Amino acid sequence: MIRRRTARAQQQLVRDMQYLNLAEMRAFCQQHGLPLYIHVEGDDGQLRRTGDRDRKDVVLARMFAFAWQARRTGPTVYAQRVVAAGPLPTQLDGRTRIRYGQYEKANPAFVARMRELTLGAFRLGMIARLVLRDFWTAGQAPTLRQFATAWLAATAAHEEPRPEGAYLLDMARGTAGPDWKRQRIERARRALAALQALVRAG
Repeated sequence: MIRRRTARAQQQLVRDMQYLNLAEMRAFCQQHGLPLYIHVEGDDGQLRRTGDRDRKDVVLARMFAFAWQARRTGPTVYAQRVVAAGPLPTQLDGRTRIRYGQYEKANPAFVARMRELTLGAFRLGMIARLVLRDFWTAGQAPTLRQFATAWLAATAAHEEPRPEGAYLLDMARGTAGPDWKRQRIERARRALAALQALVRAG
């Protein structure tokens, strides 16, 4: 239990929270009414929940703010202007804008254009999704050329797994031994116990 909110306790909690899995995060968020899913702005200005979960780092930050600071933060919201009214056009060029709902992994024309814009480097996957989500969260629908430039920069900066990818990060550091699952469970339990103690303490 965290009795005093020290910097050391904060650092330990943040580290331990990286080991929470989706089920554990979902249970905590549901128990305390914290948003887990991305929302979009409708034509009438009302927010509608999508079926897409927020990024793990965003949800962890939301959980931490609630427990440590007694502060609730709302869901990630994509403004109406960055939400698609239909699929990508059949003819694509560097000026074509891509909106939420138009990221089509199975669209060969989209993949071909992105590879052309990145000199063959583009790959579907986590980095592409994160780059687009950053644009949409900022209220921007990037052109394919802007997306390509940002993807190249993000790929070049991606030297090791993100902190919230606990297993991949431990693998990269050489600390993911045969008992990693047991360690994950222990650290996740410690994180949840600390979070609940903070919530009770107010």
